[in-house]
Amino acid sequence: MAAERFRETGKDSFFGDLVYDRVVPQDHFVRQLNAVVDWRPFTQKLVRYYKGGAAYGPPPYEPALLLKMLLLSYLYDLSERQTEDLVS
Repeated sequence: MAAERFRETGKDSFFGDLVYDRVVPQDHFVRQLNAVVDWRPFTQKLVRYYKGGAAYGPPPYEPALLLKMLLLSYLYDLSERQTEDLVS
């Protein structure tokens, strides 16, 4: 798996985690879910569906990130477009 090749997200943000830490309460369901679910196995299983296993071409998004976005769209009854707008 070429995990180091995944596109970095949120690291180049002007505010970094500052806004996330101030806006999302520590006891929020999403934070709790992230604390109890190990997302690495999902990445390991899903990366094989990327062309070439994500080993070449432009760096792809991590599969677990996309899975998290789909889960959020389901939990909050959002379209994929609405979810994309909210997370960007």
